[in-house]
Amino acid sequence: MFKKQIDFRHNPRHEVHLSVEFTGDQVTGKGLVCNLSRSGCGIKGQTRVPVGAFVELIISLPSGLAPLMIDLGVVRWSAGERFGIDFLQMQEPETQRLKQFLSTL
Repeated sequence: MFKKQIDFRHNPRHEVHLSVEFTGDQVTGKGLVCNLSRSGCGIKGQTRVPVGAFVELIISLPSGLAPLMIDLGVVRWSAGERFGIDFLQMQEPETQRLKQFLSTL
């Protein structure tokens, strides 16, 4: 018997390969954003990140675009070198830049 997995995401995730730096009270590191949406991202990194950690993110965008700044995110899940972030706070211009970037994918 197969179990059906339910996806509770509100926004579709897009597969990407973008460098990211993250900093928080509990952790600092670098990694690769593997998927990205308007409300969060999945990251693969070499630093173990605890669930519930709050982080600031700097995501490098391609083609010479300025990095995307996420003021506050929270780690919702973590498994080995992968973890998922919900974006909690970002400036409105950054929100618009994220929407614009996602529309090109």
